[in-house]
Amino acid sequence: MKLSLRLPRLEKIREVLRSREKGAARPGVLRREVLIIAAAGVASAVITLIVLTVSFNARERRAAELTKAAPVGAPAASHAPEELSVDDFILPTVPPADSLPDYYPFRPRLHRWSRENVERFWVSPRQIAIDTIATINDRNMESVFEKVR
Repeated sequence: MKLSLRLPRLEKIREVLRSREKGAARPGVLRREVLIIAAAGVASAVITLIVLTVSFNARERRAAELTKAAPVGAPAASHAPEELSVDDFILPTVPPADSLPDYYPFRPRLHRWSRENVERFWVSPRQIAIDTIATINDRNMESVFEKVR
């Protein structure tokens, strides 16, 4: 005696499983998906190799140009816009000697400070904060008194 339960949800699951067993079109779809993924991987690898080759050749060309640099006193050759590199945008670390500074310090620059110099020029950060708050507070009080008049 064979006992079988007929539940609607169970029947749907059985139908899906039977249709997958019968359907032979499913492996073809799977093969197509695998081929698309493989083609995308190969295309990305080819593009990466092309980019690396071009950038490597550009670096070698720049290195060759630097080895053929002009003598120290010769004027620098002008670059065409397509020949600019990242190195062209690096600023020198030391400003030229003939240029004036953008600011004028109120004290001379010292490499080593003595105790007297520290005491002479030291300004407490707490005092700076107190002075700033006091100035802002005075302005606010003046504006309040102006409105009251």
